[in-house]
Amino acid sequence: MDPFPETFIRTLHDQPWQVVLAATGGGSRAIAELLAVPGGSLILAEAVVPYSTAALTDWLGSPPEQFCSAQTARSMAMQAFLRMRKLATTGDRPSRLRSNENESSQSAVGLACTASLASEPPKRGPHRIHVACQTATLTACASLELKKGYRTRAVEEQLAAQLLLNQLAIAGATPARLPLELLPEEQIKASHAAAPAAWTDLLLDRRRLTGQRGSTPTAGGPVPASAIFPGAFHPLHAGHLKIAEVAEAILGQRVEYEISLENVDKPPLDFIELTSRAGQFGEESTLWFTRSATFLEKSRLFPQATFVVGVDTVQRIADARYYGDEPARRDAAVAEIAAAGCRFLVFGRASADGFRTLRELDLPPALRAHCREVSAEQFRADISSSSLRRAAPEDAEET
Repeated sequence: MDPFPETFIRTLHDQPWQVVLAATGGGSRAIAELLAVPGGSLILAEAVVPYSTAALTDWLGSPPEQFCSAQTARSMAMQAFLRMRKLATTGDRPSRLRSNENESSQSAVGLACTASLASEPPKRGPHRIHVACQTATLTACASLELKKGYRTRAVEEQLAAQLLLNQLAIAGATPARLPLELLPEEQIKASHAAAPAAWTDLLLDRRRLTGQRGSTPTAGGPVPASAIFPGAFHPLHAGHLKIAEVAEAILGQRVEYEISLENVDKPPLDFIELTSRAGQFGEESTLWFTRSATFLEKSRLFPQATFVVGVDTVQRIADARYYGDEPARRDAAVAEIAAAGCRFLVFGRASADGFRTLRELDLPPALRAHCREVSAEQFRADISSSSLRRAAPEDAEET
């Protein structure tokens, strides 16, 4: 039986989309299969193979926590989606995409695979495949751990390409699937998240802010006179909750949380990630999703806010490296934040050199004037989000 029948590939070709595909070696056979059937240029706008660690880091903008994981596959797919949107709106427009920005966004697809397959010398870890697909309205991901030593590299590569092309079919609601020859103990773990309209608007930069109280969406727009606790909350842990409790006691108002879809040197958060992080907050919490990677941008969305931050965050605000090594740009940003009436409530944080507080930082006077210290007596917690992530298995549902 042909593992990639022409009828299936033509079904993919016939969909009203165009794709940028990224594969870290494993899964790259899918590129050849899409192009082997006439009309491949209608669906595949670009294919990249960031095979080395340096190439993948460059593709993502920063090193991933793990080079072969579901989260890394989703980040790769998000970068591919952004690249597809760029190709759709600049230069010579690919023929498949629509003529207006809204329709071209709906037709753009990012597809990705990261895999650890059979090699020489043999790998010590498991053989696994992670594929992901990103559109303006959907994030979908599938992972498969293979029985080690059972298949050749060529057969594992075929399976990776099949799983990747099936992911594209699933994202397009195409019923056709390539049959996968799996062992009884091998199970595909899949997850997906369809975006509410406000999240799609955030991703496409049609809006800068949207919020929810519990699971209820709230109206967007500038949010005046609030206590805002920005963070990744990946995951939300007891230290975060204690910070919020202490901040509320000091400020005399409820703390509202903020997660930025956009981050410096990283792909935007995908819809699976947004769903997961939003689900950590209780019904009594207010959570804002924004496109504000910097505090200058946050001050425009939250005028008169007191930002609840750690000393490491304040140190980055003061660091001229984040302003193109131009202190004047930093000073102008600090001045605009101050003009918006924003201040910082600064919590200490554990580091390799001990517990650091605001008074130990070398800050520009204009920034220090708008900071208030929380002492170690008022708060101290040595919980690390990164260590919690390393200890937790990846969540996914079996299909």
